[in-house]
Amino acid sequence: MQGIVLYTKKECTLCDEVRALLDLFSVEVTEIDIESDPELHEKYFLEIPVVRIKEEELDYRSIDYFELQKRLQ
Repeated sequence: MQGIVLYTKKECTLCDEVRALLDLFSVEVTEIDIESDPELHEKYFLEIPVVRIKEEELDYRSIDYFELQKRLQ
């Protein structure tokens, strides 16, 4: 599986939880700190963590084990 990106920021407990969930699937994840880019910060500030799988984005409201499992198959 390619193209998995986790948008996160420092000291984000929800981001840590989603990272742990992704680790359960043994997939390669690119982690991007939204605070390193003003445009990303503006776009995702209230939505993180956000997982992008290929071209689909899941924000914190829709990320759980079963949703990730379905999209990572």
